[in-house]
Amino acid sequence: MDTTLRPIGVIVSPLTDFSQCPKQGDEGAPEAWVEIAAPYVPGLDTLAPGLSLTLLTWLHRADRSVLSVHPRGDMRRPKRGVFNTRSPARPNPVGLHEVRLLELAPGADGSMRLRVAPLEALDGTPVIDIKTSYRQRQPEPVQGGDVGVGSDTKRMTDGSVNGGAFVHVVSGSAPSPWGEGIPDGHADELRRICLRGWQRGLYSGFNGNASLRVGTACLLTCSGAAKGDLGPGDLALVDIATGAVLAGGNPSSEGAMHLAIYRARPDAKAVVHTHPPRLLALGALVSPDDMLRLPIYESELLRGQLGFAPAHAPGTQALADAVAAAAATRDAVWMERHGLCCTGPSAARALALAEELEHLAGVQLAVLSAHAKVRD
Repeated sequence: MDTTLRPIGVIVSPLTDFSQCPKQGDEGAPEAWVEIAAPYVPGLDTLAPGLSLTLLTWLHRADRSVLSVHPRGDMRRPKRGVFNTRSPARPNPVGLHEVRLLELAPGADGSMRLRVAPLEALDGTPVIDIKTSYRQRQPEPVQGGDVGVGSDTKRMTDGSVNGGAFVHVVSGSAPSPWGEGIPDGHADELRRICLRGWQRGLYSGFNGNASLRVGTACLLTCSGAAKGDLGPGDLALVDIATGAVLAGGNPSSEGAMHLAIYRARPDAKAVVHTHPPRLLALGALVSPDDMLRLPIYESELLRGQLGFAPAHAPGTQALADAVAAAAATRDAVWMERHGLCCTGPSAARALALAEELEHLAGVQLAVLSAHAKVRD
């Protein structure tokens, strides 16, 4: 039995000391490069920017004699066995790092360099393996029994072909109550999520928008649709690659932002853009650097998932590009003077993240108010 580890590459990072390293990547870790040695470059075939990767590293500076630790190095917490923690100190110090692939670039002597983020590993850490998530490798599920990708049934109303495949309505299926070419399973899901967001105050009136990935297209709320009462005519099916409307009405004016996110994030199955009142109020009081900074654990975890996009006019390509750039490494993006955009493996997960951030904003507003009263 051969148990020899063969490093396939090395981390090149601005982190050179343990004191600089966040506990987890989503707690503010920087971008880094992964240099893959030439003999292993063929194993990178079909990797593309936007994919979620799990890097396995050999934490070469870890203490291999440790069997119990205080979780997260917090001496106030009781010790527990290392196999019930993610501590780097352990008998076989294999590190797991969830990152997003941002760029591939040729290196010296036939090597390949992968720019990834966020990565909390030290400079010089050996890389022993790379894996993609199981979910990313699965075919897109068909919901409602009426939408798929193929060439054996009729095309959408405009006959659009997307990279050799197209979304279609299966011959002989019942007409969708949402309109011709609108997949009713996805439409029902989007209606439920928008209603839930409206009930929880994340949407009001006609503001905000939401979408779901459907094969090579996305199902998107239309311009002027009331999110608390979606019905026929309120949804559009849009080709992600070209922006062509395949079915339904006039897409939201923020459609370009949804498309840009889906292009940058192949793993994203849903995008939810809301105008949360507490976050908007907080954004009017403090700078982006100070948003959601609180001495509580939830603040550390949630802020690590939040990216920031500078102020751009709503509906512009500049805003779409800025949000997509931030969303490449974060599941939530705060758009200055505008609102919040969350992505996820489902619309429910994306909306739940928006709820958590809105709740935390309420906590910070309460703290600010209490401080103001003390000063008075």
